[in-house]
Amino acid sequence: MENQDQAAAHWSRVQLLAFRFAFVYLILYYLPFPLGTLPHTGRVAQKYESLWHKLVPWVGEHVLRLSHQIMTSTNCSGDTTYDYVRVLCFLAVAFAATVVWSFLDRSHANYERIHEWLRSYVRLSVGAAILMYGAAKIFWMHFPPPNLYKLLEPLGDYSRMSLLWAFTGASRGYSIFAGCVQMLGGILLFVPRLTTLGALVGLVVFSNIFALNLGYDLPVKLYCFHILLVCMFLVLPDARRIVSFFLLNRSVAPSPETALFNHQRINAGALVAQLTLGGFLACSYLYQTHDFEKQNHGTASRPPFYGIWTVDEFKVGGKVLPPLLTDETRWQRVVFQFPKEVGIQSMNGSWTSWTGRWLRRDMAKKTMAMEKPNDATKQFEFTFSNPDSQSLTLEGNDGRNEIRVRLHRVSEKQFALLGGGFHWIHEDADLLMDEESVCDHVRRAAGALVAR
Repeated sequence: MENQDQAAAHWSRVQLLAFRFAFVYLILYYLPFPLGTLPHTGRVAQKYESLWHKLVPWVGEHVLRLSHQIMTSTNCSGDTTYDYVRVLCFLAVAFAATVVWSFLDRSHANYERIHEWLRSYVRLSVGAAILMYGAAKIFWMHFPPPNLYKLLEPLGDYSRMSLLWAFTGASRGYSIFAGCVQMLGGILLFVPRLTTLGALVGLVVFSNIFALNLGYDLPVKLYCFHILLVCMFLVLPDARRIVSFFLLNRSVAPSPETALFNHQRINAGALVAQLTLGGFLACSYLYQTHDFEKQNHGTASRPPFYGIWTVDEFKVGGKVLPPLLTDETRWQRVVFQFPKEVGIQSMNGSWTSWTGRWLRRDMAKKTMAMEKPNDATKQFEFTFSNPDSQSLTLEGNDGRNEIRVRLHRVSEKQFALLGGGFHWIHEDADLLMDEESVCDHVRRAAGALVAR
């Protein structure tokens, strides 16, 4: 039941205005949750989103007078013009609603009950988002191990986002740890009495994530920032008590509670519903991300000849081409990473001239066909021989000349990023600290460790 002191509390005018604005804005931002997360509600959520897909471009064109058309396709980015204009629309609606609400409602001294409803809605919304992010880290969805192409890409060519993805994906242990901490924060937010603890965990975790978004230019800054804001919003009622207890070494009274309903049985039912929703979402996200990993990173998803193959001999029209680094024609490597794609790297390091898409592959007849990505009329037919798992020969033509290629497979463990492993004890570590070489150990080709 509602605490008597809480019911008699009188909010200041600033508090009333701030709450009205926050209420409208946060509800708008997190709608249509829980639609879209529960089974058979995706269509309703899509219809809601379609309304904004029409309104936001209209606002961009007729109100903001933007010089370019707003695209509603996010392409995995949460920081598009569409996202920022949509937030601007939320702010405008929240401001207008606050003015109207303040004009019509002058009798309430506080909004304790509505505040508790708002807290419940946003903590469940953010809790679901945190659970999703955590599950995606526990299994290889957000941060998979560096793919074969990334292993061959010079570090200087990485974008900062690619570098972060490679750094995190290279260590599954770290990724699982980060995912478990996020899952913990998300689960705590589904338990009303543990809301503050869950929000504090969320503040710590997403402060780091937001810093990574800024420092490595990840395209989810806006969404991550809102998770941080909601965590602050959830901690705010207990902020004074936290400061008094942890910083000022003072005793504090238990936090007063405001019930969602006036009937105890209904409140008990609401608690069961929240815990059930949290358990369902946690299990659902873990299952979905595990299934994603199995389909996209399991051995069953790998194409035949999966791996990096180095070209030992390359013949065109019966003539052996020497491995000149300036040659755009001779192949240097062939990469089989994805089921419907083959990567062919020329001697000069480019991938564009030969990289293509598989059309057909017949393992029984030992034939394969591919087409160039930008010219579907150019198709190449090859026959292959594979006497053992480490060697491969391709024979075919490019429409003008006969081509014969001999290759051998390169073990991914030869790459230090994947082959280092874990060690409790390091007797002989390679460290590069700074330009002055305070602790710079360089391993020479002969294997001797020299300190300079």
